[in-house]
Amino acid sequence: MTDLAETPQHPTHPRWLLPLLGTGIATLLIAANIGNVVWVRWVNPIDGHPLWLLALNSSNRYLLITSIITSWPPYVAIAMARLLAPDPLFYILGYAYRGRALGWARNVFPGMDGIFDQFEQDRSGFKRILDVAVVVAPNNPVCLLAGVAAMPIRRFIALNVIGTLGRILIMRGLGLLFEEQIQHLLEIVGRYQRFFTLGSLALVAGYLIYQTVGKRGVVGGLETLEEELGED
Repeated sequence: MTDLAETPQHPTHPRWLLPLLGTGIATLLIAANIGNVVWVRWVNPIDGHPLWLLALNSSNRYLLITSIITSWPPYVAIAMARLLAPDPLFYILGYAYRGRALGWARNVFPGMDGIFDQFEQDRSGFKRILDVAVVVAPNNPVCLLAGVAAMPIRRFIALNVIGTLGRILIMRGLGLLFEEQIQHLLEIVGRYQRFFTLGSLALVAGYLIYQTVGKRGVVGGLETLEEELGED
């Protein structure tokens, strides 16, 4: 008998749980998009705020760019905190809502349909693959799947921390390896700061409108979270 079979189809949860998870995810999403707008000014080697940028958004491109203008300890600490922040939210979402969370995730992460199908067809076999996935790519859908699969929380935390730390160290190493090229990129960004800022603002606005209108991605998914996972 599978884990989902043992779990009630519509278990009762505290009424505050889903709003709390949704608020946490929305807060991190807002922070990430603010980072996508202000990054142009904040990566300035002279008067920028690279660590603040990492606190808002620690995606690979910002990990790479800031690697040559920050010192090791705060770079690793802030990036770890920011990258790990959404993971327990999606893990709890998957663990608490199981099948319904998986159905919601299909609309939020359409590119993951094949993986979701494989998970539903062979849950026991996929659980072994999931350990590797949490280390190699502990992203939002993988963390949600870990929750749906009821991965032991200690294992999830350990694998997640190892994988996230490895990612940060790899990006730091790549940054040092390509320091000259990154420095040249920063000079170009500084020279055309206004144009990069306007372009970034337009891209973020277009991205948010696209997901909101089409109810796609995490932005669109937040609008349907209560509808699909809320208690009857």
